[in-house]
Amino acid sequence: MPLKPEEWGYTNPAVSSLYGKPPLVWKDMDIHLVVYETDIENVKRVIPAPLEARSNLVITWVSDFKLGTTQGAFGEFAVYVQVKYQSWEGDYEPFLYVNSHLPLTAGREIWGYQKKMADISLHHEHEAVRAQVNRLGHQIYKGLVVPEYIANMSEIPWSPHGVFSLKYIPAVEEGGTPLRELVLTPGEFTAQEGKFFGGRGSVVYERSEIDPTYLLEPKRILGAFFGKGDLYLPLGKVVHNYK
Repeated sequence: MPLKPEEWGYTNPAVSSLYGKPPLVWKDMDIHLVVYETDIENVKRVIPAPLEARSNLVITWVSDFKLGTTQGAFGEFAVYVQVKYQSWEGDYEPFLYVNSHLPLTAGREIWGYQKKMADISLHHEHEAVRAQVNRLGHQIYKGLVVPEYIANMSEIPWSPHGVFSLKYIPAVEEGGTPLRELVLTPGEFTAQEGKFFGGRGSVVYERSEIDPTYLLEPKRILGAFFGKGDLYLPLGKVVHNYK
């Protein structure tokens, strides 16, 4: 007898799910962050309506996960801008990359995270930690962090209500209605005490029209951070439907 819907796994393939149900937990990740200012007009160019730009701050994130639930080991690169919708103040990721198909699939299917595949790496060189992201022959991100003091996660200007994402799935039928939802997810990143450092930093984007990270060009570096941390990611909430 064919499988009934209640007998399907959590995801496709119905007979052998690719990943498990959130919440997801990653432990002992290496995390590389740079905070800088850009022009607020640049932020407006990379966010979807009805989000509104809330500041000119940008946070770059490069991480390397080795221990985590249901999604295996992978590297990730994200660029966060600060936005608002109604009474919610959150961050939005116009650029988001991973180097494994599993988190790419889960991130797009569940939350609508705008993930692509890329080559992502962290390198310890002299006094600095270099994060590099390459895609299609372009170095779409290079960030440097020089750890100089023990830092606290409160130094990172994360928005109070979580991360917005745009769940956008094209229609399967000609002329059909795509699925378009604005999602808000209250994830939590915790720095490990005594293993998270702040200092000087820099950011360079190579121009690519396929992956135009350069649209958020840095104007002034405010801080840079590197160390160990843990991440908790639950299911999100649909806060706007584009029907």
